[in-house]
Amino acid sequence: MHWVEVDGYPMPVLLAGHPGLELCNTWAGWDAPPEPHREWLRDYQRLAVWARHAGLLDAVVTDRLRAAARDRPDEAGEVLAATRELRAALYAVLLDPGADAAFRVVARYAERAAATARLRADAAGVARWTLPADAGLALPLLACARAAADLLGTPDRARVRACPGDDCGWLFLDTRGRRRWCSMAVCGNRAKARAYLTRHR
Repeated sequence: MHWVEVDGYPMPVLLAGHPGLELCNTWAGWDAPPEPHREWLRDYQRLAVWARHAGLLDAVVTDRLRAAARDRPDEAGEVLAATRELRAALYAVLLDPGADAAFRVVARYAERAAATARLRADAAGVARWTLPADAGLALPLLACARAAADLLGTPDRARVRACPGDDCGWLFLDTRGRRRWCSMAVCGNRAKARAYLTRHR
């Protein structure tokens, strides 16, 4: 797996095609240093840095959240646990559109994000929904929930595929309807991916 360092933390390179998928892929199998199948969201600090890396938060907000999390570790831990719950539910829904219980979990978090969002206009008068910085430590969770809802509400939902590698499960957008395996640069089972590509060239 290709990875980059962000604020001193190794982060997966963003290759899935959507922030909601990138969230799911912090959980899927990885061939990454220092060990495979790494849990990228191991603590709140990494969650905040990952959300910035995925384009869901800016650097100033991320720094503020990381400082606040050091002062309120219990609250930070609750947000991390909730983000993992959202991630697991989104992953389940993307693999099985009929996973009603998992969809209700995603919907609960997405509705919370929608209730928190504010409509703002930029200098050109173009309006967009934003999550306010005063949402506190929950901000990364709410940003992930918005990304999840956006993904489930677009045609891209039908193009999501999971790599069938035994040690992978990485999700990606199959925009041309031709891919079965994830990129060999990502897949935790490169030998099978190579064999498949050799047979289907």
